[in-house]
Amino acid sequence: MKKFSFLLYILFSFSSAFLSSCKNDDPIKARQNAIDKLYKNGTVKIAIANSFESNQSKMWEGAILAQEMINGSGFLPVRLELVKFDDGGTSISGMTTAYQIASDEEICAVVGHGYSDISLPCSLIYQYYGILTFNFISTIHALTERNNPLIFSNMPNDSNFGEEIAILCDKQGLKNVIIYYLENTSGTSLSNAFEINCSKHGISVMSRDSYDITTSRQEFERIVKRWKNNFMFDSIFLAGRMPLIQEIISVIRENGVKCPIVGSDPFDDPLLTTSLDSSENGKIFAVSNYDVESEHPRFREFYSLFKEKFNGEPDQETLQAYDALMVLAKAIGKAGSANPNEIANILRQYVWNEAAGSYTFTQAGAVQNRELTPKVFKDGKFVKITE
Repeated sequence: MKKFSFLLYILFSFSSAFLSSCKNDDPIKARQNAIDKLYKNGTVKIAIANSFESNQSKMWEGAILAQEMINGSGFLPVRLELVKFDDGGTSISGMTTAYQIASDEEICAVVGHGYSDISLPCSLIYQYYGILTFNFISTIHALTERNNPLIFSNMPNDSNFGEEIAILCDKQGLKNVIIYYLENTSGTSLSNAFEINCSKHGISVMSRDSYDITTSRQEFERIVKRWKNNFMFDSIFLAGRMPLIQEIISVIRENGVKCPIVGSDPFDDPLLTTSLDSSENGKIFAVSNYDVESEHPRFREFYSLFKEKFNGEPDQETLQAYDALMVLAKAIGKAGSANPNEIANILRQYVWNEAAGSYTFTQAGAVQNRELTPKVFKDGKFVKITE
């Protein structure tokens, strides 16, 4: 509670400072005028925001690939300009970045951020300044539950992931689970959703513990030894982010715990898979929004274009950013305007078929009916589990 109050204090402190220097008393109207003028001059401007340095994201490459496709396609009658912002990986630096984005009145939309505890406070800033927010990867369900008509998400939320992870555990016969989660916005929400669904599938939660980004390796070792000495469990559900996930799995194994470990989309990361050896085959599970084996024609096109341009493998953030921009650009084209309200109205009216599949949005802006992919680690990579 204290942390939340402090964030609100910082948020409104920044807001007061920004408002005092603002020449126009109506920031939304000023933005709409600037956006309309830019659009008439043949350009639409979108911000791309993420923790590029701290999480080694390939999001920017996905955005650049989408920009090339959009500017070369003709379905957007104006030129798409992207502006890159690094949010620093924390809530405070993220809000500072959000105000930097808001200071450019020509920006109509922002695609970002990578972490839920950044996305939530920043969404309030974007709402105040009339910027359409397109969440591309954060899973926190509260983003689309705040009655903000200018927020959309092409990522399933924690409730979706929690349900699918519980189903995966049930199908694998994992009935006595330890929950260990990163105590932040996303980690808490995901672990809550998973625990609720455990009860629906006859899964017993033997212990529930949390950690934070300052937790030491010695503390990880202490908690693993406590599990070993006090509980009978057949699996561990681990919620968090890289590289902490990698370190915790290492500690778990070093202390002789060999049971399966289950997680969500952060597991589906090359940084993790390259650190695992064949002894983990069939023991590490993930539920992911990214299906590299998809035969969808638009995914295969995206995949081959990315490999050709960047000489490497795309990842989940790459695809999510690519699709977010493709959907936004098509909505702008249909609206014939970059006005955020007009884009939002169009986004809700259509089914958008892109590389990851089809997107339809609720009135609140949440993506509907997206299929998540259960995976298991095998020989250096996660592979889809088939029935």
